[in-house]
Amino acid sequence: MTGQTPQMPDRMPQIPDVTPMRAEVTPHGPDGTPRRLGGRNALVALGVVAGLLVGAGVTWWAVAGGDDAMSHVEISGGKLAKERNDLLDEGEQCDDRDEFDYNDCDASTTYSFDYEITNKGGEPANYTVIVNGFDDDGDFVGQAYVSSTHLGPGETDSAEGDFDEYVELADKHTLADIDSLRVAHVERLPLAN
Repeated sequence: MTGQTPQMPDRMPQIPDVTPMRAEVTPHGPDGTPRRLGGRNALVALGVVAGLLVGAGVTWWAVAGGDDAMSHVEISGGKLAKERNDLLDEGEQCDDRDEFDYNDCDASTTYSFDYEITNKGGEPANYTVIVNGFDDDGDFVGQAYVSSTHLGPGETDSAEGDFDEYVELADKHTLADIDSLRVAHVERLPLAN
């Protein structure tokens, strides 16, 4: 047997089948029948709806109440006034040349107006008011602030407000440019007592 090549069998050896077997598993999912809310779930849903309604009511009250406070304030009048220095005594003439009365001739210019705040709410409140001044073309000139503290229900606070030399004015306006006034914003803070 020399020189002969070994013969290959006609049949190849069989390879065992290694495909894994899968067991049939039934899927677990909703069975299609509607579930009734239990007592706890119904209570939670009812609480969420009640919370949303209360939140909407408080929001409405806050927004409507903010606009209502504008009706608590009235402004009137309005005049430009140049006032002398209050540091001078009766009959004293101003003199800026001596060392003791420096700047005693300074006078202040203001634009004064009358305001009236009436607490139309049912509890004491503090008020902060912004008043805007406009020129004869309707352009914004500047803002002034007035306030009233611990104003009781139904009570009215009347006083004089003013735009003074310390108010920042827009577009190189002067206090003499103010022609009309309008209440721009009212903040009413109700108090517990």
